[in-house]
Amino acid sequence: MTLAQVQQSHGRTWEILDFYGGWVAYRRHPWSTAAARFGVSNVLGADNLEDLARQLDEQAAAEARRKSRHPPAEGG
Repeated sequence: MTLAQVQQSHGRTWEILDFYGGWVAYRRHPWSTAAARFGVSNVLGADNLEDLARQLDEQAAAEARRKSRHPPAEGG
């Protein structure tokens, strides 16, 4: 797994940085703290890119759960 691959998959939603020998990702547009009950986080950290990519995939699933239970209002 390379940084370019992770950025291609998640770079529109997340800023991904090398951080003192590990990796950090933070959302470009943070969710409210209320979304945490669905497992949605705004910042992630990992020792390697494979683990970070796995966490980012899990976040995409958490976002989908959150959106399915509370869809955005129409016409707003």
